[in-house]
Amino acid sequence: MANLKFPDKKYNIIYADPPWQFSSPKFQDGGRGFGNRVEDRYSTLSHTELSALPLESISKKDCILFMWVVDSHLEKALEVMKNWGFRYSTIGFVWVKKTNKNNYCYNYGTYTLKSTEICLIGIKGKLKNIKKSNNVKSLVFAERTIHSKKPEDVRKRIEDLCLDLPRIELFARQKTSGWDAWGDEVN
Repeated sequence: MANLKFPDKKYNIIYADPPWQFSSPKFQDGGRGFGNRVEDRYSTLSHTELSALPLESISKKDCILFMWVVDSHLEKALEVMKNWGFRYSTIGFVWVKKTNKNNYCYNYGTYTLKSTEICLIGIKGKLKNIKKSNNVKSLVFAERTIHSKKPEDVRKRIEDLCLDLPRIELFARQKTSGWDAWGDEVN
């Protein structure tokens, strides 16, 4: 990822699913057994490397950031968000993970079994110049598919929440209509 050229355009909406590093040498692949290392699936970055990404160069004066994080990385995510020039505002989305048989997923955690992931909202400038709606639901019930892939519906909810302004998905796996994409898995 270090070799990827960072975008040279400015955005009002940034959607990020950072490739967080984990201290555990193994990860639970959604109840489907344990993988060897997250790095065997995709490149990861430390919170220091994430913090060093030049988001100030791509964020407009008024900008909203949606950033996925697992609860064990919450403190680091807030630090990264601040280093990127955003102030934490709230939790935007809570993804309740379901199986393809519509059961809840439970992954091992340090203290409790986990079945959710959160997407934080950070703000730079004035939210009123970005937001168009107050009726977007935060709770997302969606099937967990491949490791770390987020529900497609969240992008649509971001579009419903925000004005039609320049937007980018960071650490994207694919290109999506209406969005710029940056990441080492984008075709």
